[in-house]
Amino acid sequence: MKKILTILFLIFLISCETVPVSERKQLILLPDSYINKQSAKAYQQFLSKANVVSKSDRQNQELQVIAKNIENAIHQYFILENKPDPTKKINWEVNLVKEEQVNAWAMPGGKITFYTKILEIAENKDGIAAIMAHEMAHVIGRHGNERMSQALLLDVATTVAQTATGTTLQGGAKTTYNLLRAYGIFLPFGRKQETESDYLGLIFMTIAGYDPEETIKLWERMGAHAKKKGGAPPEFMSTHPSSENRIENFKKWIPEVKNKYSSYQHNYFFIEN
Repeated sequence: MKKILTILFLIFLISCETVPVSERKQLILLPDSYINKQSAKAYQQFLSKANVVSKSDRQNQELQVIAKNIENAIHQYFILENKPDPTKKINWEVNLVKEEQVNAWAMPGGKITFYTKILEIAENKDGIAAIMAHEMAHVIGRHGNERMSQALLLDVATTVAQTATGTTLQGGAKTTYNLLRAYGIFLPFGRKQETESDYLGLIFMTIAGYDPEETIKLWERMGAHAKKKGGAPPEFMSTHPSSENRIENFKKWIPEVKNKYSSYQHNYFFIEN
């Protein structure tokens, strides 16, 4: 048993990588090429059953322009910081789905979904950009792969423990595809990943020329919406830090980010919308 635990510990050590920008250590067990391929399959399956809004729709067109501007800003960030650009591996795709749920989410490989209801809370282009940059930051941070890797390591550890003790848990083993669907779509990210995406998203939206101050107003509206619904947070906020904590974070980060990154927006081409 001791040898097995040592092997698991070594797997953990050699699988630790670093999140771009934040430099946080994270567990990555599976290659992005494989994860992204499986993600694309799962995403297409989701779209086949979803009420996807037409690309010709005005709201959707606005969404696509904002997505492209944030994408350009992310690309510019890595050029100006002289860091390896992870966007070369990403095939961005943004869809708007008609749904009465205040939510937006991202999958590995750049597959992003906005529900129409969250646009009401976003209220304006800067609000949409704040949410878009946050979701793209999840992709840049490889949070889907990280969550899936954590679950996979837990599955391996459980299987090893069962083998060593001669016991068996009920239910079949999870497949990579099922893990991806669970940790890429259905289960929200952890608070640490959410806070990281808030910060990275703030940088990216600022470089893109959107008003970072809108993040504070956005989360004030999110908090007001939660109170209006009896205190239950929207799906988008389900495991996130509280609105109050996020607002305090943004108040702390905005001066620093504006001072460092506002000038970047003059060095790149962004689309007017």
